[in-house]
Amino acid sequence: MTIDQKRYADLAAWAESDEPTIRPDATVERGTPASCAEVTAMLLEAADTDDDRAMIRRTAGRPTLDPDAPAGPSPLWQVRAPKSLDHAMRNLARAQGRSFSAVLRDAASQYLATHQAS
Repeated sequence: MTIDQKRYADLAAWAESDEPTIRPDATVERGTPASCAEVTAMLLEAADTDDDRAMIRRTAGRPTLDPDAPAGPSPLWQVRAPKSLDHAMRNLARAQGRSFSAVLRDAASQYLATHQAS
């Protein structure tokens, strides 16, 4: 395995994990909402074209998953599953060209729609 293949494998394993960083022992630094707004404003002011400004607006963070709660992080679920179920769900996500998380959210929504207590 070459260094590039090893790095790719490490990044792929991290992307599928629940770890917030590639190195779990690393400290993640985040700015305050005010400092993030200031940086975004400076970038928008320095941008030369509408395309640049659109790119800056798109990269200002993850979109919310909940239209009723437009700000803040979405809840994170961690569940254990049998390997066979994990394999089947990941294959389904890959076949549909969707993220694993999107398929799980849809599955949970469909389950609730048919099993909600009255």
